[in-house]
Amino acid sequence: MFRHITLICATLLLFSGVHLCQDALAASLPHKAAESANETPQGKILLHDSIELKHYELPFQALQKWYTFRDLRPALLLYSNDPLMQPAPAAIQKRLLERLAAQDREALRYDSPDPAIMPKMALHSALEAGLFSAVYWMMPTGVNKETLSVETFRTQMVEFGAMSDEEAKSLTLHDGVFSGTVRGLPFHALHPQAEVKISGPAVLHFDLSFLAPLYQGEIKTGIYSLVYQTLKQLRDQQVKAIFASVSYSQVSGEIPLSSRFVGDVLAQLFKQPDMLDEKLPQAWQQRANALYLPEMFLSGETRKLLLQLAQNNPEDASLQFALYQVSRELKATAGAALGHLAEAVQHDPVYSLEYLALASEAGEKGLPYEAQRMLRLALESHPNNPFIALKLAQGLIDAKHGESAIPLLEQLLELKWAALFYPNIREHLQGLLDEARSQGSVETNS
Repeated sequence: MFRHITLICATLLLFSGVHLCQDALAASLPHKAAESANETPQGKILLHDSIELKHYELPFQALQKWYTFRDLRPALLLYSNDPLMQPAPAAIQKRLLERLAAQDREALRYDSPDPAIMPKMALHSALEAGLFSAVYWMMPTGVNKETLSVETFRTQMVEFGAMSDEEAKSLTLHDGVFSGTVRGLPFHALHPQAEVKISGPAVLHFDLSFLAPLYQGEIKTGIYSLVYQTLKQLRDQQVKAIFASVSYSQVSGEIPLSSRFVGDVLAQLFKQPDMLDEKLPQAWQQRANALYLPEMFLSGETRKLLLQLAQNNPEDASLQFALYQVSRELKATAGAALGHLAEAVQHDPVYSLEYLALASEAGEKGLPYEAQRMLRLALESHPNNPFIALKLAQGLIDAKHGESAIPLLEQLLELKWAALFYPNIREHLQGLLDEARSQGSVETNS
């Protein structure tokens, strides 16, 4: 379920950042209290009290909500496979805060040609802006906490770009917790079995990438067992949160689409925490069985089980996607696979990103027309995604159908592209447009 898949979005550029003074940044922007004394949100003890999880596609989209708590400055409890502390240049940081203050909806769109920041810069930017008082990053590791090494962790954080040399030197290790200072604030990276000690209000963000390194297949792990174990450990921490959110990280290709249903499982457990002490609901147990059977080479039985579940839950896009996957594996039902995918897309357009993988497969098999068809289906569901349009335009040109690519490329050139993130995109688009027009001229003359 959490196996590696090919990235589907444009390659994101890495930047070395310049740390900004938080006070100077705050002074440069119009300041408006997010919560008055009478409107301070009431915290809820996670997985004891019921709380709604806000859903995002990528973690950085939570920044707009985090920004509203800037006067309260809660601690952040982050469950993620990535600390999200890729540095951002000063110009990017300042512009981000301006766009957050203006509630610019385009700033945090994952498919925007002009994003405020790149997704991996989310926590760095939040800390530079002074949105949090401290960070508690829960690390997804299966090693014994007694085997952790502070020297190894320091090296990893510096090589990853999450910490400077000086920040890494501040790290210490005690009872499964790395503690230090990052961006001038207390930072703690915790083993999953370490104790979380948060005083004051907190914000929780859970990215599905946290589960990826811990999941070893249904036979060894079991996704529901892993989720329940993780949440029970969190429940024991008695963390009081004023806001909680979950992100899928599938539009960036980090987490496969087949795991998308886990976000809904998390949301239901946070809303009804008593479920953690009860047996799996029947539908969840059936889903668990459907995940287990293919590992026993019983895909046919899996399909029957999924068909029953889909009949009882016709609005569940994840079941249709699971049917698409198992139908592709079975020769007898392979023809029905695309129908199930189309049904999944109808209920959740994010599943249309699978068309990109199918287009890539068709291209590798020397089937350009099929590749174009898949890309058109993806673009139909995401008409404002410029990266899909670019893939289609490139595919048309490669297939010597440049004339059809011309309007796509002309529209892409009209967009506002972030120069810092895509410095050469206009030259690239213009080059493609010239090639497309050249092919169009040949077609006309012939």
